[in-house]
Amino acid sequence: MTEVGNSRLSGLIPTGGIRASQCGGNTVGATLREPSPRTDGYRHVDTPAMIQKLLDLGANTYIYGVWDSPTDWDDLRLEFAPAAADVDIDVWVYLVPPSETSRDGGRASRPYVMDYVAWARACAELSVAYPNVKAWGIDDFEFNQETFTTEYVAQLRKVAQDINPDLAFYLCTYFHAATDPGFLAKYGPYLDLVLYPFLDGRNLNTVVADSAGPCLDEIRAAVHPWDLDVVLLVYTGRFLDAWNEPGPDYCASAVRTGLEYARAGKIAGVTAYGLQLDNAPTISSTNKAMYGNGRLSLLVPPVRTQEGAYAQASQDVRVDPDAPRHELSFWHNDVFSGLVGSPGKHVKQVLLDGELIWSEDVRHHGFALWQQCSTLHGPLDVTERLRGRTSATLTFRLLQGRGGDEIFPVDVGFDHIETLGFTVDNPGFETTDGWTLDSSHGVPVPSIDIFIPDRPQSSFAAVAAEYHAHAGAAGT
Repeated sequence: MTEVGNSRLSGLIPTGGIRASQCGGNTVGATLREPSPRTDGYRHVDTPAMIQKLLDLGANTYIYGVWDSPTDWDDLRLEFAPAAADVDIDVWVYLVPPSETSRDGGRASRPYVMDYVAWARACAELSVAYPNVKAWGIDDFEFNQETFTTEYVAQLRKVAQDINPDLAFYLCTYFHAATDPGFLAKYGPYLDLVLYPFLDGRNLNTVVADSAGPCLDEIRAAVHPWDLDVVLLVYTGRFLDAWNEPGPDYCASAVRTGLEYARAGKIAGVTAYGLQLDNAPTISSTNKAMYGNGRLSLLVPPVRTQEGAYAQASQDVRVDPDAPRHELSFWHNDVFSGLVGSPGKHVKQVLLDGELIWSEDVRHHGFALWQQCSTLHGPLDVTERLRGRTSATLTFRLLQGRGGDEIFPVDVGFDHIETLGFTVDNPGFETTDGWTLDSSHGVPVPSIDIFIPDRPQSSFAAVAAEYHAHAGAAGT
């Protein structure tokens, strides 16, 4: 039971906290299915393979999504739940709301679809048959409040509790709702836990991991009046709203923070969302570099920004004071949706010693091709600025020329720096060395985005190392 532990629960949280994994919407390889369809024409969940992967991971809980296939529920109740019980793995059922339910025979939580009263009853009955089924919950609650009125949620709670008072009920809710007193007052009385998807607070990215602790502190304070536990959801595989996929270092850092909080009794535990289990290589299109595997990324997620905010990468370069000529060449691109955004919002800049030597609006060309400097002009002659000097500070920056309510996400890349008369370390951004990254307001978000050919395996290994270390420390 955690420090904010819910007195309504009994035996839900294992010693040391929850160490979970789960699949989710449009994740890749996060569920293992049998290679061939059964006689019903469906490829069912490969329960033995899934159980072995969870043991390899060091997980003590699996959050089982009922969405991808009409056979998911039967696979859970007839095969997965009993197999998980045999190896002391708990199961949480994870359903989708109306906003993620196909009305045309596609993905949905079947067989009961949007009859959540029937789901409450079915999950409770399953938990009686298999006591390792400890909780049930629903995704993206805050976006479906027309369906989930307080009266309806109270009914769901009562139906499940009448069958099994020990079955926990949770919802998945993002930072803005998980810290909203009105939202929590509306649903808190009927819940046991909040599943919080970590995306750097309000900044919506899977690049910055070191804000996990402060985000958890804010959410813990918000849910405390309602006696709710918190589970930290860390994106460890593909997430559609994250332009740069999480890498193994990010996964390890965010998961480690959550496990430390769990060990201290501050939260219930951690789940690795979308962790790829199939040992497949990294999707090749996620290599966004011009050459090699690395590039500088200056990213604006789909959030509001402040005028004057910037992200940048800088380094002190070595200058030959006697060179006959000093020249700078760089390549840049920007990827954004043609459906949003107007000129003047995002401005790419290059500076020497804080003085602007080049700039271009991301809407200037409007295509995502790599371009050399100003496309028609070519490399920049910087001789007058560098002659006679031995060093200078070179900066690549994305500036917010305008703030306000406009949502205009963009991913700006810089790569393949070439020079005459001065030397830049790590000019292709193939490592994280040489450059100092800085963000004035949290957004834009700077990173050196390096393609990792075995990212799924590396991320799995990173999470497994944290889980096993935590299990050893907790004695579980």
